[in-house]
Amino acid sequence: MSGFGVRTAYGSLERVIVHRPGPELDKVTPDTLREFHFARPVDRMKFVADYDSMLALLREHGVEALLLSDVLAGDEDSLAYMAHRPNMTYTRDLAAVFSRGAVIMGPHLKGRKGDERMMARAFARLGIPVLGAIEPPGYLEGGGVTVVGDDTVVASLCDRANEEGTRALREIVLGKEVRYFLEVPLPFGHIHIDGIFMVLDEKLCLIYEPSLAVFPCHLYEAGAAEPRHVLFPEFLDRRGFTSIPITREERRGGHLNVVVTERSRRAVGFAGAVRVGAEMARHGFELATFPADELFIGRGGAHCMTCPLLVR
Repeated sequence: MSGFGVRTAYGSLERVIVHRPGPELDKVTPDTLREFHFARPVDRMKFVADYDSMLALLREHGVEALLLSDVLAGDEDSLAYMAHRPNMTYTRDLAAVFSRGAVIMGPHLKGRKGDERMMARAFARLGIPVLGAIEPPGYLEGGGVTVVGDDTVVASLCDRANEEGTRALREIVLGKEVRYFLEVPLPFGHIHIDGIFMVLDEKLCLIYEPSLAVFPCHLYEAGAAEPRHVLFPEFLDRRGFTSIPITREERRGGHLNVVVTERSRRAVGFAGAVRVGAEMARHGFELATFPADELFIGRGGAHCMTCPLLVR
């Protein structure tokens, strides 16, 4: 059985790579908040306790969660590097795995640049082929990339991605991994598309529509000379999606930052996402939750902290 392969964003999550944070969280100080994009310095013990609750839920749901530090055991350079990088725990941003292999992302902030190399080293140990990488001057992070259906890669132009970055990804995957590539421009202030849009099932999603109805998107098709233009909500409508809208307050609280662990049945998310969980339940989902009051100080959740390797 192959140990990797991701064709959809909504299948059952079988294998994922994560990084359990440790002393590197102490690198977040009042003077480094902008570089590391934390809301404030964290209480490390509380942050890790929240994280461990999340990790326990993933494993309880049958997900094989590989710890990055275990994969890189014996690589003293990598382990020493990670001991200074509090954002390593947001593994999704460092790579995107598709059916044939992985694309190494290109983070934008100094507090993140270089972290992706640790993921590339882990992939080499795991035998996961690297299809390409986002290189300067391009930048793009995994939270800005998702898949709609099994034929469309979506990448957002946002505060952490530029045209060179999305173009590089498009050249790697269009016509090889997928038939379509949708480039989604977002208004200023949005870090990634996974803060406002989350695929739950083949035709079901969570969405904060106001931010996705501002600019027309560029829809590229393999073999076509020019992209077509469509607003993101219209694209979803044409695909027959049912959208669960979230409020501005829920967006700010990270309530749509969920991970589907079992197709059409189970997901993991924040304990505070009570209304979102109830809405998901109406569509057959059980949202298993974990406390995240301290963890969300890092402005990420379960989705940000998981890089899927194998989805069935």
